[in-house]
Amino acid sequence: MSDALLLDVRGLGKEVHNAAERLTILKHVDFTLRFGETAAVLGASGSGKSTLLHLLGTLDQPTSGSVFFAGRDTTTLTRTEKDRLRNESVGFVFQFHHLLPEFSTLENVAMPGLIAGRSHAWSRHEAATMLDMVGLADRGRHRVTTLSGGERQRVAIARALLLKPRLVLADEPTGNLDVEAGESVKRVLLELNQTLGTSLVVVTHNQDLAQAMRHRYELRGGELFPL
Repeated sequence: MSDALLLDVRGLGKEVHNAAERLTILKHVDFTLRFGETAAVLGASGSGKSTLLHLLGTLDQPTSGSVFFAGRDTTTLTRTEKDRLRNESVGFVFQFHHLLPEFSTLENVAMPGLIAGRSHAWSRHEAATMLDMVGLADRGRHRVTTLSGGERQRVAIARALLLKPRLVLADEPTGNLDVEAGESVKRVLLELNQTLGTSLVVVTHNQDLAQAMRHRYELRGGELFPL
């Protein structure tokens, strides 16, 4: 694990305006994560956990503050630069895995490689390797619609990690799974963190998953508190 900072969040704030009111979702959030570290963010529904992940992953723009990724202020990047950062350095795992039902398991996992301009041969080879790492080597030709919920989430993790990103942002990765499947997903995330050195930020209500992370935080009233 490196002592260098992968994420350095300073005074992060997010507000939403409409004709009737101004809603503060996040305020004065400070947060750091070193290369290879893991962190869990807990909080009540509507506390801003998903918004925080979106800001860390440049899917949304903050109202105030900065998000430094490996020393680079992402709030100043162009749209094209943000797209490249997400494709090459950030993997996303959502509660709803957003797999493409018209494609096979292998094709779903290979998709980030193709988007990044890698060859079909390279993308398929790496996808097969990642499926093996998450215990689904024999599912590559299957349609994702034939997989169980836990298997689909492991496919989503394999897809997120295809390009060996430095950071994976996971939003309730066990939220729709039973206990056994949730335990399997937790194990896969931790094994890949150890094997690939990928940093993890996990938003979760799952206390067992949260306890497995090196750092734990709670969002309350738009502010982030260490636990």
